[in-house]
Amino acid sequence: MTTPNHIAIVGCGFTGTSAFFQLVDRYPVKQITIFEATGDFGPGYPYRLDECAEYLLNNTSDTLCLVPSNLRAFVTWLKGRPDLAPGLDEKGHLPRWVYGAFLKDAFAATCTVAAIKGINVSLVSEEVTALRETASGRVMLRSASGEVEADAAILTTGRCPEFDPYPHPTAGSRARYFPTHIRTDTLDSLPLDATVHVLGASLSAYDVINRLFSPETGCAFERVGGVLTFRPGPNQRHVVLCSRTGRLKHAQSRYPRKLTRRHFTPAAMRAAAATDGLRLADIAAAIQREADANGVAVDWPSVSEPYAGCKSGAEVNDRAGELLRHAIAEAGDPQARNFLVDLFSDARIDVWDVFGERVLAPDDERLYRAKLESSTLGYAAPCPVSTLEKLAALHAAGRLSIVRGVREVIFDAGSDEYRIVHDFGVERALNLVNTTSRMNRDVNSAGQPELIRDLARQGLLHAYDRDGLATLGATVDMKTLRAEGSQNVYLASMLLWGPGFFTSGAFIMATVIERLLAGMFVPAEPAAGR
Repeated sequence: MTTPNHIAIVGCGFTGTSAFFQLVDRYPVKQITIFEATGDFGPGYPYRLDECAEYLLNNTSDTLCLVPSNLRAFVTWLKGRPDLAPGLDEKGHLPRWVYGAFLKDAFAATCTVAAIKGINVSLVSEEVTALRETASGRVMLRSASGEVEADAAILTTGRCPEFDPYPHPTAGSRARYFPTHIRTDTLDSLPLDATVHVLGASLSAYDVINRLFSPETGCAFERVGGVLTFRPGPNQRHVVLCSRTGRLKHAQSRYPRKLTRRHFTPAAMRAAAATDGLRLADIAAAIQREADANGVAVDWPSVSEPYAGCKSGAEVNDRAGELLRHAIAEAGDPQARNFLVDLFSDARIDVWDVFGERVLAPDDERLYRAKLESSTLGYAAPCPVSTLEKLAALHAAGRLSIVRGVREVIFDAGSDEYRIVHDFGVERALNLVNTTSRMNRDVNSAGQPELIRDLARQGLLHAYDRDGLATLGATVDMKTLRAEGSQNVYLASMLLWGPGFFTSGAFIMATVIERLLAGMFVPAEPAAGR
């Protein structure tokens, strides 16, 4: 391939901004066209500047990057913006909109550098609805104002669309349903004495709890004897977290420990795969050997089934309180070991590579996706200690309850309320918030954006499969990140969460962009005689 002169970037949130910066900073590109349907270049979906201040960054400030080689980019920028982070705690968790301000600033600065370098940048505040490749491999992108021709296109469209599988209340109902908590202020209209049922126990569910018990509602959290305590004031709300597994997130380590991995490594996983295919049991054994080498005892029964032995909803709720307190102690005590969180943090790009190489046996990969992924992400995608402390304080005050084993969500028109059927009974709800965050990563789904459906129709994008069985995500060449079936269409979005590991972190996606661009720009052959 010859060196591309004109690159089109489709979508400009975090990943698109990283691609823009890396292109301008490192590569001899002459023209860049950037499409962003919202017209707001830089922040993207989770980091909008007008988003709720109670929605926190899940990574500490000193680990957020734009390129993988500099994890301190955000915290260094913050030191020049004391208005945004007075009394900056590098290990703290700021509102997500602050990172959006960083991305917006980075985007503007990159535009300036591009101008200095003579790179022509075109910004198009429109959605790309169709894309086709010419016989020569050129890419034609269509939006409302016409077509743009480029040498290559990078799809940095970020989040996949969300499923909304739950019934909506009928017109005139007293019940209220909130299909999302992002980009809306409707949650603020809930009465201060409302009982709110939240579907899901993920980071999004924690966002909702932080919002429902924000300082603006008149409540407060105060530390008494080293323990965070809830002071309700006028806020008499109660939240019920309802989910299938009841699993709660673990927390980012306040005092992360450096690990020297010798067993849970790509080389070891490849060696295991070379004999009889890599099995989940091999991975568990490698993690156990790492724990032994680091002097850590892992409570595997609790990891695999944290609610074992619970025979009632009350016992589940009591156990949830114990789990919260234990996770806080592991993550917030300088003498404790938050081993599995630290291990996955250290191994994140290695785990990505192992998935990308399809080292895991196909049946075990399917088993992992179906049964084990949610428990793994409890450690690989943790939350702030401060958030878990608030949950524990609310739980101790009787303002937060945990329900597990959710089987069905029904709107009962007769009683004009929701019925949430679970292992130990039925919850009746008038205020229901969906935070299950089930992303529609089915490439062939009718719910995909018009561009993805167009690419799938043309055969430029295919569903990810193992042994002929289609699954979630898209099939790409994991070395080049080029979509299967295309010549010059590259993928850097959540559709990589299929052939790759969890793809929501800044470090992972910045690394994806770095690798993608390195493969796209092949050095020209030297002229003869030189």
